[in-house]
Amino acid sequence: MNKIILIGARIDGQAGVVLDTLEEIGGYEVVGFLDNTPNLHGSLINGIPVMGSSAEIGNTKFGDDFYFHIAIGDNIARAALYDALKKANLPVLTIIHPTAFVSKYAHIHEGCFIGPMAVVNTGCILQPVALINSGAIIEHDNRIGKAVHMAPGVKTAGRVRVDDFTFVGIGSTILPDIHIGSAAMIGAGSTVVKDVDSKTTVIGYAAKKHEKNIYTDTEPDIQN
Repeated sequence: MNKIILIGARIDGQAGVVLDTLEEIGGYEVVGFLDNTPNLHGSLINGIPVMGSSAEIGNTKFGDDFYFHIAIGDNIARAALYDALKKANLPVLTIIHPTAFVSKYAHIHEGCFIGPMAVVNTGCILQPVALINSGAIIEHDNRIGKAVHMAPGVKTAGRVRVDDFTFVGIGSTILPDIHIGSAAMIGAGSTVVKDVDSKTTVIGYAAKKHEKNIYTDTEPDIQN
């Protein structure tokens, strides 16, 4: 059994999803959590000990026998913890749910999480610690940056680019060839029809009126 330590112990959040996924995959033993909530230290969560805070990352007791995975939804925290793990030369595991489809022509960097029923299609690149949540569809030739969070049910069309630290809210849709800058916030259910600047929040549907509609002059031809 491969031993793994999860950073983040919120069982009603990302940590719970990761635990469930590891159980489905098999072959991994979660031996502990690291979490910065002091009152969790020394406790058991699902029978797994909370070993301390993320300050323990540099502790030499872990050695080469443990994998790490960051089970935290917050993008900035996830990126900082990933950098700390790399500085300590500790291995960071990518976790892919067995029901997800990931093209063999996609390139997935370390520390990513791809959830149940998600799709990552051909030609995609996911930078480290990207989080592709349940049922998200990342279409062909997308570029998803470091510590991006694509929430459940997000759908991107072809050749979309989403830069580092951006959060795309649940059920959002991104049209082809859109570029979303770094640290942007896309509100739940949004339809993104034009590029989004870095550190910008977009909410709702960016509608644009079109004069042409193939149905305008069409009368239904119903035959009994």
